Amino acid sequence: MAEKVFSIIEVAEQDGKWGYSDINFSERRTPDPPDSDEGPAWRQVSPVPVAGSGLAAAGSAEDDRRVYYQDLDRSVVGTAYEPSSPDGRWAGYRVFTTWIGAPSADAGSALAVTGEIGDLRVHYLDDGRLDGGRRLVRLQERSREWTYTVCADAPRASPISPLAAVTTGQGEYSYYLDGRGHVVEVSWLGAEGWSSADLTAGVEGCPTPSPLSRLTAVGRGADSRLVYFLDGNDRPVQLEHEVVEGTKKNPEGGVVWRVRSLSAYGAPAATAGSRPAVLLTAEGHPRLYYLDADRMVVEVGFNGRGWDVDHAGVDADDGAGAPAAADGSSPAAVAGAGSGAVQVYYLGAADAGAGPRKGDDHLIELRGAGGVWTARRLGAELDLPDVATGVPSPITAIYTSGPRVYYTSEE
Repeated sequence: MAEKVFSIIEVAEQDGKWGYSDINFSERRTPDPPDSDEGPAWRQVSPVPVAGSGLAAAGSAEDDRRVYYQDLDRSVVGTAYEPSSPDGRWAGYRVFTTWIGAPSADAGSALAVTGEIGDLRVHYLDDGRLDGGRRLVRLQERSREWTYTVCADAPRASPISPLAAVTTGQGEYSYYLDGRGHVVEVSWLGAEGWSSADLTAGVEGCPTPSPLSRLTAVGRGADSRLVYFLDGNDRPVQLEHEVVEGTKKNPEGGVVWRVRSLSAYGAPAATAGSRPAVLLTAEGHPRLYYLDADRMVVEVGFNGRGWDVDHAGVDADDGAGAPAAADGSSPAAVAGAGSGAVQVYYLGAADAGAGPRKGDDHLIELRGAGGVWTARRLGAELDLPDVATGVPSPITAIYTSGPRVYYTSEE
């Protein structure tokens, strides 16, 4: 039986048209005539990912893109798309373990990326070949040169811990679960170095996350941070770090953490283990996306006055509903080009009665604007390569000149 080969697929909308490409392999032109029985020849252009690899991406409005993952040796790899190169192409890659001596990643470590291209930060958990592992590692880019640091003083992460990271005007912050299942915040404040805090123990009223909870986070403004996870009943929780402006009584102002259970506003319980996704609107208001117990997409958003809950998956296509998500899938979301527009992506389950692999785990787009949602089966429409299913593929999305979605395929 042939060994499976994994690769990362980019699915993108460009000038109103959808297409896809493989960022690890490219098709080599051959002199064979059109009626030749020879199939296309492929060449490997970057190291292939390992099954269950973490996956993170960053992009710019000019269509520069970076994708980060783990190779077969657990080294973190960064690939780059340079639109200025002839015809635009994936211009090369860097293996950070061999290039700058960065630690290799823990098996199944999540990846998180923040910042802008040219000034990126990539976070992951190390494999502990020296000290037991699961320490936070931060790769730092400055003008295309990279360095790394390891946070040796913070608690070790739990096995297969989720990981999220944000940047604000104040500093850089990473979030994961420690061995007790507590939410840990690790801060990098430049010259002040590393510091860490146990948010579960230190923030009044903060519940202990579900053992299967995933994390997502977003930063905004001077130092506002929002962290989301699932509690022991799989209900979404928001932790908000708020900067309090000064008043006559308290001229210096201050900072405070607040806990908010979104179930108080009607948000349903989530599918256990599904990773939520969050984005900020143009007004700086959060919108959270996750899968409910039926694996349908739910949107929970702040409108400036209160919280709205929208059963987007159920209500899509005038109530016909979008496909349910495949087991193990999580959503990824990007803000669209129009005001209030959003695009949510996930891996859809097979329709009832479909044959093996037919429609199973294919990419679904759920597009919303003004409270109206439409679903599109991109996997079937584009005949996308099969999604890696033995270990559920991560999925991530960015918006450059259009939406771009990434997942791991198996051949």
